[in-house]
Amino acid sequence: MPQTYENAESVQVIAERLISTYHPHLSTAVFKFVFKEKAGKKGGKQVLGTVKKMSDLMFFLIESHYLMEIPLDVWNDLDATKRTALVDHLLERCTGEEDEQTAEMKFSTREPDVHEFSSILRRYGAWTEDLSGFVSVAKTIDLSFMTEDEEETVQQTTR
Repeated sequence: MPQTYENAESVQVIAERLISTYHPHLSTAVFKFVFKEKAGKKGGKQVLGTVKKMSDLMFFLIESHYLMEIPLDVWNDLDATKRTALVDHLLERCTGEEDEQTAEMKFSTREPDVHEFSSILRRYGAWTEDLSGFVSVAKTIDLSFMTEDEEETVQQTTR
């Protein structure tokens, strides 16, 4: 059965807020936000969402620089904070630079800062510059709220 798609206005609302706050370089980019019915898998893991830079032909056809696609089955399982984090993650993949000669914005996508296995991190530590930077940032984040939730869940299940 083929995938079904629909416009994702709720994603657009979140993205517009995030662009104005964290991604001003994307303020002139045109996005198309869609939900697809079901998540696919890549490498055995569920794909939470994708963002693609449109070619010139695709821009002509859909009048958008980027296509952000989120599986509705994933979206419906996320709380508001995780929805915002997902949209922000996908926006981080989008970049824009002004062409110095034409003054036009040139849009593209980029890969996340870190692509590594937890087992490699465990065995060798932060062995690359990217991983070292990521670990440095991670050390500054207060994650106590995560352990409080886990403790509360454990207490509720043992009652």
